[in-house]
Amino acid sequence: MASGTRIDFAEEKVFTVAQYIEILNTFFKAQAVKITGEISELKRAASGHVYFTIKDKAANGVIDCIMWGRNYDMCGVALEPGMEIILGGHANVYAPSGRLSFVADTVELVGEGALKKAYDDLRKKLEAEGVFAEARKRVLPDYISRIGVITSMKGAVIHDFENNLGKFGFVVNVIDSRVEGQQSVAPLLAAIRRMRSLADPSADDRIEALVIIRGGGSLESLQAFNNEALVREVVDFPVPVIAGIGHDQDVPLMALAADYMTSTPTAAAHLLSRSWEEAYVRVREFAGLLNRFPLEVQEVRSRMERMWNSFERVFAEALADAKQTVEFARMAAKHNDPARQLALGYSIARTGGKIVRSTKGLRPGDPIALQVNDGTVDTEVAGGREEAKRSKGGKKEGERIKSGQGNSLF
Repeated sequence: MASGTRIDFAEEKVFTVAQYIEILNTFFKAQAVKITGEISELKRAASGHVYFTIKDKAANGVIDCIMWGRNYDMCGVALEPGMEIILGGHANVYAPSGRLSFVADTVELVGEGALKKAYDDLRKKLEAEGVFAEARKRVLPDYISRIGVITSMKGAVIHDFENNLGKFGFVVNVIDSRVEGQQSVAPLLAAIRRMRSLADPSADDRIEALVIIRGGGSLESLQAFNNEALVREVVDFPVPVIAGIGHDQDVPLMALAADYMTSTPTAAAHLLSRSWEEAYVRVREFAGLLNRFPLEVQEVRSRMERMWNSFERVFAEALADAKQTVEFARMAAKHNDPARQLALGYSIARTGGKIVRSTKGLRPGDPIALQVNDGTVDTEVAGGREEAKRSKGGKKEGERIKSGQGNSLF
């Protein structure tokens, strides 16, 4: 009977062993369950597959388990005998031997103490490698427009993120993924690997940042984000990664490894919008300046008009003062003009082009030019009279100057 063939139990009552095993395995595979127990035996084959047995601590139940190498490497839990675990998977009957086994897809540690120890051990390991170092982390570009988002589309997280992202024309590529518990490791890894193609530099609509978000939760519910494979996938992602994962005391290791870590999806949205919001504020401020510019121009114009009016007033007053000063100077010059003195009957005597101010130095025969009101009279010194010494009787002695054309009294 071919695999996947539907069996009609009403018509076919007798099955071969192989047919019946196939029926069982088809049924078991559709019935994914979780079982818990303590590991009693464990062996890892050269192929990487892990074979172990778990037993019920309260009863005598025992079941053989198989975990394929790929799933074991992905789960991030190093299994050891005596460890209490929770397995997720399905039963399977191995046809050649008819042996029933449980095929485990996921593994979880039981108890907060065990989870905390695993968390601490992995954190120390990754810290020693520099996975959480700030120097390794990338800077988020300004004015991002294309974003990749990985989250569960169920619940309010995605709506809170989009509502707080801002109306800046973001193009958001969302991949729906389970984000609760250890069972979300595989879908999260698959989602990140799908996003990697959108982050390729050659892609026309290349995303500029990847955001992984979910709400808060217990240490158990956040186990997937403490997975080593998931942490390394984030570290190697081509563009900056923002982790918006709610947490309390123990920060998920994936968030520590991300380029940016926020406590909530809303904070992640604000981080992406920050450069746009700052630019918007600057534009608003510039627009305000432009709106105030006409008022400031009018204010400057008014101030200049007041200054000009003041200047005109001061200049007019200074000009009036200058005119008055000039008039006073003109009147003084007119009053002291030598021509005015000549018109009054005075004369000016010159000899050798120099004004004669004293009889000293003059000798008989020296030429004299007498300037009068209407011309000049040429004469010469015939004699001189100077201030005589007073005699005992108080009389002066002196002589007259004679000229053929006129006389002048000194």
